[in-house]
Amino acid sequence: MNDSLIILITGASSGIGQACFDYLFALGYRVYGTSRKKNEDNPYLLQMDVTHAKSITHAVNHIITKEGQIDVLINNAGISVLGSAENTKAEDARQSFETNFWGAVQVTNAVLPHMRRARRGKIINISSLAGLFAIPFQSYYSASKHALEGYSESLRMELQPFDISVTLVEPGDFRTSISQHRIVSAVEDDTDYKTSFAQAHETIIKGELLGEDSIKIARLIEHIINKRKPKLRYAVGKPLDLLAAKLKRILPHTAFQWIISKHYRLNK
Repeated sequence: MNDSLIILITGASSGIGQACFDYLFALGYRVYGTSRKKNEDNPYLLQMDVTHAKSITHAVNHIITKEGQIDVLINNAGISVLGSAENTKAEDARQSFETNFWGAVQVTNAVLPHMRRARRGKIINISSLAGLFAIPFQSYYSASKHALEGYSESLRMELQPFDISVTLVEPGDFRTSISQHRIVSAVEDDTDYKTSFAQAHETIIKGELLGEDSIKIARLIEHIINKRKPKLRYAVGKPLDLLAAKLKRILPHTAFQWIISKHYRLNK
């Protein structure tokens, strides 16, 4: 029965997180989502800031008190930072890591004692294809997702004895509100990056506008939840996104970098 599973999704007030929350809730799962802002209308949407330990503890304890367990954790909360590696503000770069990496780590650490006690559980970390290969002018976002990938791979091995699986979901371009909330570090008119940044930025926005519907990720998440032994990685997106993931594994680095640079219109 779906209602026997207790699911926690961070960053569930918009985008991928909201799509997963709505989809799983409609299927009868007992789903709790989190949002940085308090929501008085939905008792299943809890206030949580993944960068603040007390906020995390309060939300997790609320679910444990009410339900007694958390069977599935979906670490989805994240932010995107766009700008040249050289000119991105240090505080913006740090915020990317605090949310995308350390946020997932802190929520996982709050939930893990309960999963270990039950000797079962699933942790699903929403990464990105940028966690497989770096994207120009998204260096700190890519770095934070690379960190999440390495952490998840190690954690998966550590938790095997407890029958707790760790899985990475790596979306390509999807139509979400991420561009509205993205932190863009200004590239001044007189910098050498102006033209290449504008071209890459235009390509990124176009890809998102023509991206897939987030329901595709929600369906994949439900598949992972019901799979006895899910894989470590699941790439999801348009055929071109999936092709890029495959090419990353088989092509020499120089050839693959040339393809990515051409896609973002950076080749001379």
